[in-house]
Amino acid sequence: MKTLLLLVLLAVLLHPHSISGARILAVEPYGSKSHWQYMRSILDVLTTHHQVTVITPLPIGDRENYTEIDASSVLPIYLEMNTIDLIEQFGSVIDLLPPMPERSHERDICDALYDFGPVADLLRADNDDKDGHYDLVLVEPFHSSCLSYLAYRLHVPEVYAIPFAISSPTEIMFFGTESNPSYVPNLMFNGGVPKTFEQRLTNLALFVYVKFVTWLTDTRMIYRDPKRYDIPDVRHKPSMVFINTHTITEPPRPFPVNMIQIGGIHLKPPEILPYDILEFIENSPHGIIYFTFGSVSSMSTLPKHIQRTFIDTFAQVPQRILWKYECEINDLPKNIMTRKWFPQREILLHPNVKLFLSHGGISGVYEAVDAGLPILGFPLFFDQPRNVGNLVDAGMALSMDIRTITKDSLLKTINELIKNKKYTSNAKLVSKFFKDRPLSPSESVKYSIDYVLRHHRSYYLHDEAHKSASWYQNMLLDIIMMFLVKQTTTDFWKDLRHIVQ
Repeated sequence: MKTLLLLVLLAVLLHPHSISGARILAVEPYGSKSHWQYMRSILDVLTTHHQVTVITPLPIGDRENYTEIDASSVLPIYLEMNTIDLIEQFGSVIDLLPPMPERSHERDICDALYDFGPVADLLRADNDDKDGHYDLVLVEPFHSSCLSYLAYRLHVPEVYAIPFAISSPTEIMFFGTESNPSYVPNLMFNGGVPKTFEQRLTNLALFVYVKFVTWLTDTRMIYRDPKRYDIPDVRHKPSMVFINTHTITEPPRPFPVNMIQIGGIHLKPPEILPYDILEFIENSPHGIIYFTFGSVSSMSTLPKHIQRTFIDTFAQVPQRILWKYECEINDLPKNIMTRKWFPQREILLHPNVKLFLSHGGISGVYEAVDAGLPILGFPLFFDQPRNVGNLVDAGMALSMDIRTITKDSLLKTINELIKNKKYTSNAKLVSKFFKDRPLSPSESVKYSIDYVLRHHRSYYLHDEAHKSASWYQNMLLDIIMMFLVKQTTTDFWKDLRHIVQ
């Protein structure tokens, strides 16, 4: 029996699909709670088998197999902001990507990171000093590949963690392929899949504008202010990319082999609700509406007339309201409870909750989808209109513009979502699709990381377009030009012979 147990243990230890004890360096360059939540969820999986060190501006404390390097002094931190300012600053691609900006935000972040003491010491370390090295680098690249310089210098494979749907400029940078704008919505597209002629035209314009401005900005920065990370080899391809999507929020489209969808990885088993909140929920005979705009948008900064619209509307519905609100509000109707923070995951899973009012942030979207709840979306900026639009297409949500709502329209939409059972029915169906996967997000992360560690960079997973040296070859422009030149030349000689005769 002892011999058999030893053989089983040896088989487990030598199993080709099991790798433990790798040293992984992670970098979260953006101090946003939603971005950090996504990265932390990946790291939680990795720390069960590997040694993880993470550079972050939002440290939470060391634990077993997990060490943090506090970079809050050099990396940006995004706290709650004025809601209307968020819409005006980030709600339009024109505002996000002004023509020919003087500086690239991503390059500023990379400059700060590489000048940061612990990182500078790491890069100065002797390549033969194994104590200073890692086996893999995990980063959130956002819209730039300059963070890839870290993996390049350490001579290790690199994995990207992207907390939202892929955007067109980074897709070709990371994979060598591009989406077809006729049916794949741009990250900044105001809705789900473009269907009408006008929507497809708008999506194409977004695709061209974002691509051109990004290329122009990158080229200008590289030539005007070259950096150490502006060398061709740094812009190498990631071995694997974890993307925070699922087919519910990212409709079917071509995906590179090394792009792994792990939408909902942050979902954890629910904990027990605080007694006062639980009592408020369970003593509501008509159910609960939960209302929040997440961790970035400050609800108290909404114009007073918009806040009054919500309050007056909530006073007329039979449901009780849980409203995440940062300040005290006087003379609220008795059916409203406000808190600076609510245990959102646990609330949305309670069977007495009937509707989720949300800005469409991807974390909250997956929590509502997992719970099978209909959503009333008030998308503010960036990917939120797209997230909500996809749920509208799935038949489990409706969308409104926060700047133009009235009490009548808001009350009508809330009643439609609660009383018309098709929205709840569709939400339950979507939830089943969401949960039915061959591997859970956590299992996908573990397998993919181990795969990269076993096969180092796994370059054979990359599309052939990424191995081509020239952009014009990928677009077949050389072949198209050949036909044009041949046709033009043939017509020229025909015309010349005709004139001579």
